[in-house]
Amino acid sequence: MKISTILFFCLLMTACMQTKSFHRINGWYYVTSQTTDSLSLTPFLTVKDFDTLRLETDAFGHSVITGVFLQNKSPIWREATKKSIGKRIAFVFNDTVITAPLINIPLESGHFQISNPHGYDLERIFKELQKEKK
Repeated sequence: MKISTILFFCLLMTACMQTKSFHRINGWYYVTSQTTDSLSLTPFLTVKDFDTLRLETDAFGHSVITGVFLQNKSPIWREATKKSIGKRIAFVFNDTVITAPLINIPLESGHFQISNPHGYDLERIFKELQKEKK
């Protein structure tokens, strides 16, 4: 009896300690705090909201993905960046934060850039984003 009770409580504790993970849609998220998993639950814009997407090289010779949102999504981008002045927003791809730029001013043009500070394969990401955008 004692062994079965102990086993039951061990299993219960193990189940309670496991964190529930979920898939994040590829897109732009608010960074809500500096703690673990500090992203908003849903993106404010997704890959489906991209109008154009290009793989380019920045002034330092590094690959970057540049894009423009659909015209009707640009106001969402402007408001999201206005709301985030002095904070970071994050681009999530396959449940990984690829970049999290600090917003200094509202970005009004609907243009964005995904840089690569962590060494991710932006060429592969670009190809996958192109497929998803369609």
